[in-house]
Amino acid sequence: MKRVIIIGAGPCGLVALKEMRQAGLDAMIFEKSSSFGGVFASASAYPNLHLTISNWAMAFSDFPDPTRLHYPSANEYLYYLQSYAKHFDLESHINYNSEVIYSSLNQPGTWSIQVRQPARSFEVTADALIIATGASQYPKPVPAEFANFTGRILHSSEYNEELKREVAERKSRVLVVGGGESAADISADLGAISPNVSVWMRRPNCIGPRYLNKDNENAQIIANKAQDFPANGFLEAVTTSRLSSGLNVFAYGLFRRILWHTPVLNRTLSRLCLESTAKAPFRNDQATYVTKNQRMCEAWHDGEIEVFTTPYLTTNHRTCEFSMAEGRKKQREFDIVILCTGFSIDFPWLKIPQQIRFSLNPRSWYLHCFPKDLGSQLFFLGFARPHQGGIPVLAEMLSRYIALILRGERSLPFDYSQRAHRDAELEQAYYFLSPNLPTLVDYNAFMESVARRIGCEPRLPIPCILAFNSHMLSVGLLAWTCLSSCSSPISTLSALTLWSCSMVFALVLRDGLLFKWWFYPSWAVWYRQRGMKADQASFHNVLRRVEPCKSTAITQGFILHILWSFPMLYIQWLLSAVLFVTNVTSRALHIPMVAEWGYSLRPRLFVLHDCPWTLSDLFLP
Repeated sequence: MKRVIIIGAGPCGLVALKEMRQAGLDAMIFEKSSSFGGVFASASAYPNLHLTISNWAMAFSDFPDPTRLHYPSANEYLYYLQSYAKHFDLESHINYNSEVIYSSLNQPGTWSIQVRQPARSFEVTADALIIATGASQYPKPVPAEFANFTGRILHSSEYNEELKREVAERKSRVLVVGGGESAADISADLGAISPNVSVWMRRPNCIGPRYLNKDNENAQIIANKAQDFPANGFLEAVTTSRLSSGLNVFAYGLFRRILWHTPVLNRTLSRLCLESTAKAPFRNDQATYVTKNQRMCEAWHDGEIEVFTTPYLTTNHRTCEFSMAEGRKKQREFDIVILCTGFSIDFPWLKIPQQIRFSLNPRSWYLHCFPKDLGSQLFFLGFARPHQGGIPVLAEMLSRYIALILRGERSLPFDYSQRAHRDAELEQAYYFLSPNLPTLVDYNAFMESVARRIGCEPRLPIPCILAFNSHMLSVGLLAWTCLSSCSSPISTLSALTLWSCSMVFALVLRDGLLFKWWFYPSWAVWYRQRGMKADQASFHNVLRRVEPCKSTAITQGFILHILWSFPMLYIQWLLSAVLFVTNVTSRALHIPMVAEWGYSLRPRLFVLHDCPWTLSDLFLP
């Protein structure tokens, strides 16, 4: 039996432990703190932290969250993790207050791991090492612009209730640095209790609202805890649904630009999105990281905070001077600077033999998990951060794959390091507006890529597939009757009748299963529908909780989504047939393809992360 050591008992470490032990491997965790849960159990879970991903999208595939669909607080998600650990009896295999201080790979291919506890230090050996510490371990250094600042400087991981009370009582002058999710929460919270709160961003950020409307986000989060909100009203419904992932990046991205010009969303949010993606007008949010939190936009829109967007800042004592566009300069005095600038990746205790070229860049690891020459001995979890979706869910999928590899039931591609290099270049080019975020991945493509290696990719029942293909046949016939000068085998009226009947039939069949597939988020439970360790009961129980008639809101945004997406889906279906043949031919002849034709015009599901595109995909919804 292989011995597996897991470092870190956050969500990623917990699911790794569960999957390894369920696969019959001897696995244990070393956790340096006194409890599991990672950032959700620590002081770095700042006050009023609510996740930017729904509880269902953060839940593991074989342990669905029993509560209603909503955005949980840090404590609520920690409770879910506690229930998960209890259900699978994980705590007995976790060593708390155990810090790994040294880990080296021996010649026979085993790991020597030195562990320090309060009362002793010791060494253990293992056949495989899983690093599940995540990418939020080491706060990035203080930016050089604050070298002459004499006020207090702290990182967002140090933000707490005590500081919040201090700002409220003293009306402290606070500068929040950054435009990410922690900056959005902290600036909005402090802006509500002090008139002296500002934000500095080097460039505009692309923002996505948690709910697909312009109403107050915090009020909706609170209301959602007591009442059901429609499933298609959550951001992840339009970013991770199969309908969205079935479009190419241009068709998907252009809809965002159209939406930002409508009154559907917060006006400040829309303006920021348009400014932030000006260099990618056809791809828009697909070229950059998206802050999934509009609270800063609301506070800015309501005049509660001041925002400076410029790359140029100088400081002198407590004075900050912002050099704005057109040569304008603005000066403000601050008592406190809160850095929401993220974290650096480092493993000072990890020793890799010199002959192995190891990189700290997650994009150099195949599927952000398997480093070159170490793919069956060293694994990383928590370093794939989805553009939209939950990090723990991706870690679960990878853990299932790792367990199969360690059991000898699956293997990595023989050229996995070359594939990693190729995909790293694609990711860097794809997310070119966020070059310094190497953990960023596409949720749907990543999940599907790993699922196909495991054999658990979801599939709709045959009747749904037949209904879909009948509908697409009607689209082809309509196109033929409208565009061809030749006589059509069917009249336009007959084609329209087939189109409408097949559409209705497809959407109501099996309690609206195809509707849920197209318009609702791709929750992790979909990946327990079939294949190894399938859990049909959990799968059907979750989907029964969201019936289309009750869980679908007919809003302006949803109508726009349908009016845009279905014509684009039809065009994509016709385009994919041509692209697939072209791609197969070019690959067979070793002819390199222009990225726009070879990748960007494909369905988004098959662009990144080495997700295989097969002939059967042309006939699947």
